[in-house]
Amino acid sequence: MDKYLFFTDGDTIDAAADMACYPLSSFLGFSVDASDAVSVAMKFVSAVTGPGATTEIDIVSLVITSAKHKKVIESITKAINAASFDDNSGLIVVCDALNSVFADSDITGCAITHDS
Repeated sequence: MDKYLFFTDGDTIDAAADMACYPLSSFLGFSVDASDAVSVAMKFVSAVTGPGATTEIDIVSLVITSAKHKKVIESITKAINAASFDDNSGLIVVCDALNSVFADSDITGCAITHDS
């Protein structure tokens, strides 16, 4: 069974970029966007693939407390490594802004951008 990374942006879930759930095997890495943002790169889940796709990478931009990049990345990594299948879900909530559940207290929101 694979583990999954879960994200919601805080809106009601009524559009494609309001929620995303990726298998952990799709995780490509982190990058810094700004003093208060960390991006999580994932292999795409959009319907456009191959020559019509721009990058075939989805980006989840996490809004964080300024200058807390390392702490946030460490917390997400710990959550990934600690996740068990005791509850049979394999779900790792990174940013569920809709329900105020975060992998780290310094994550305050996110924006999900699907490759197009």
